[in-house]
Amino acid sequence: MRTASATEFHDHVTRMINSKEPIVVTRRGKTPIGVFYPMNSKNLPKEVRLEVLRTLTNDIRKEMKLKGISSDEILKEFKETGK
Repeated sequence: MRTASATEFHDHVTRMINSKEPIVVTRRGKTPIGVFYPMNSKNLPKEVRLEVLRTLTNDIRKEMKLKGISSDEILKEFKETGK
């Protein structure tokens, strides 16, 4: 897995989004601030995948609460759209 600073990622975004490996984007090369995860990559460590999943799950849960949407409503919508 590759690491790139936010500046480096920004300056070379076209090349980096064509990468086949995940890229951890950092603030000044130290603090992770994001992950670019190519859809075809299987090299992302399990711990990182779990942290991404936890973060996304928590963000979705907060949004649902703010908007007053229940899990049942989401499941109903998935069933209706066949997704």
